[in-house]
Amino acid sequence: MKRVSEFHKEGYNCAESIVKAINEEKELNIPVSMASPFGSGMTVGTTCGAVTGALMALGSVKGRETSKESNETKKVTKEVMNRIKEKYGTFQCLELKKKGVSCDEIIEYAYDILKKCID
Repeated sequence: MKRVSEFHKEGYNCAESIVKAINEEKELNIPVSMASPFGSGMTVGTTCGAVTGALMALGSVKGRETSKESNETKKVTKEVMNRIKEKYGTFQCLELKKKGVSCDEIIEYAYDILKKCID
């Protein structure tokens, strides 16, 4: 089992699990609390917490600090979203669950995409 799934099994939501794992792996200090509202598709089944967690981590690692900088995360965000949509047909939490996609599966997939994009 991947570390990101272990965090989920410990009780962290999908978004928190992604942030915790990237913090541990990359020796970062992204506030895990920032991801707390995003689990279970923002608690209402919309965009999957693993997806939003991956994008938060991406922004923390590759995001810009001023409006004068080019937003280099747009291209990578599009890649993350497209890859998830290609594989699962959706990035909506309720739809993923209806298709039988487990939280651990989507967490691990989103985390793998994230790592490839930030390495």
